[in-house]
Amino acid sequence: MKHKPLIDIFALGGTIAMSADPGASEGVKPILSADDLISAIPGITDIADIRTKQVANVGSANLSYQDIAKLITMAKDSDADGFVVTQGTDTMEETSFLAGLYWPISKPLVFTGAMRNPSSPGADGPANLSDAIRVAASDKSGVYLVMNGEIHDPCRVRKSHTSNLSAFRSDGGELGVITESEAHFNQSLSRFAVLDLPKELPPVAHMMCVFDQDPLILDGFVKAGFKGLVVEAFGGGHVSEAWHDALASLAHDMPVILSARPGGGRVLKKTYGYKGAEIGLIEAGLVPSGRLNGMKARLLLQTALAAGLNWRQLFKEYADLW
Repeated sequence: MKHKPLIDIFALGGTIAMSADPGASEGVKPILSADDLISAIPGITDIADIRTKQVANVGSANLSYQDIAKLITMAKDSDADGFVVTQGTDTMEETSFLAGLYWPISKPLVFTGAMRNPSSPGADGPANLSDAIRVAASDKSGVYLVMNGEIHDPCRVRKSHTSNLSAFRSDGGELGVITESEAHFNQSLSRFAVLDLPKELPPVAHMMCVFDQDPLILDGFVKAGFKGLVVEAFGGGHVSEAWHDALASLAHDMPVILSARPGGGRVLKKTYGYKGAEIGLIEAGLVPSGRLNGMKARLLLQTALAAGLNWRQLFKEYADLW
């Protein structure tokens, strides 16, 4: 008889765990437990032995580095064959990416959630969780994000819609799909060097460029205690002339990462030569993030600073992983 894999479910809350609160007049809240989520999937225990662990029960905007560090530590101490994290989709592209930087074991860790809460017609939570369990029960080690029948690389995935079931899209396409209850992979997962978990991450600011914004908004980052800045610039890595001067000055005092505001493609390095374009910004000390978007570039810089690594070299290596 074939051995059934043992899967730990780490539940953090989010839409997948939300239902109407009897004491509230409207709206849903994260009140369902991990056991409630599993009970909504008929026959799932025929696929794997399931253990549930309620780590938190909040909207994902309330999650922190400490929550991710806690579940990674729990996984290290577990005898399970694979792991699934259920959480809100608002920050899942960031938490899954962060977990990938610290994932220390050769087993699958799969993030999933829901775009529609359990009381909505066509709620997608049970199907997403079932798919995630199947990926976690595979022999594909590493960290994944599974939504809407698709398997995504946390490095490349982005939530691109507020409510559609197909909200998650990856730059370069998904890693694979779940078809007829089986996981099929057509791309390889990006691999990072695994770092040791620090007690905390240093504060790094994230700023998106918008039309005709005064660079005065950049003043005070150093005094406020930030240890670095990620700038999501226009196009392939462009800012105004006034912002060029402000960022060049700031780069003397802290690490400044140059990211791109569009949802796909990489930061340019040598195409545009006018003041405010990527050539001058890189010469002024800004470091391009490659195809990592601003949100993930911020997390990578935080992990580099926390570990005391050469952050310039780290971005040079990681920005060209795919």
